[in-house]
Amino acid sequence: MTSTELFEHQLRKGREGEDAFRIMANEHFDEVVDYTNYKMWKNVQSKGIDFAFKQRHWSDYITCDVKTTMFYQDNNYHQGYVFNIEYEKWCEEKYNIHKKQIHPGWIQDSRANRIYHYERGTMNYVYYDLDEMRSMIFREWDKGPNHWLQKLSYVGSVKSDYARLIPIRLTDERFKHLIRKVSIEGYDG
Repeated sequence: MTSTELFEHQLRKGREGEDAFRIMANEHFDEVVDYTNYKMWKNVQSKGIDFAFKQRHWSDYITCDVKTTMFYQDNNYHQGYVFNIEYEKWCEEKYNIHKKQIHPGWIQDSRANRIYHYERGTMNYVYYDLDEMRSMIFREWDKGPNHWLQKLSYVGSVKSDYARLIPIRLTDERFKHLIRKVSIEGYDG
């Protein structure tokens, strides 16, 4: 897969979640600003912001980054919904394949207020406050490679830019207090 093909694949996947968010946001908020046109909003997109929204009585907009990374896992290891947090891109373990320097993942450099994770082909989503999640991730990550969070992380495939991913299971008690909303059809949490 060439770099261009990979980027196009990532854009298509991302658009699915953005389209679902746009529908949800227009039903729930008074004002929605769409920054997903990369050519027009490159400076905003580079900050990890896809949308801004507000209610009339709010003084400020809330910004968000939309990820299409939630899925239902059903195997011997886990049965339930999972979404991934990108800690860093171009992991050194795969340097011999990608030949790129490590970059911070979006959990480290996004400037959005919230992150929404959508499941492909559905209107199912979860969201959380990015600063709260980031604080917890940094605090636990800094405890070192023998601590539970770094042990939980894994290096994704080329489709994730060989990112170091942290799988968040909706049933994981360590994260439940951070997830502000779960909107999954038929899910009772």
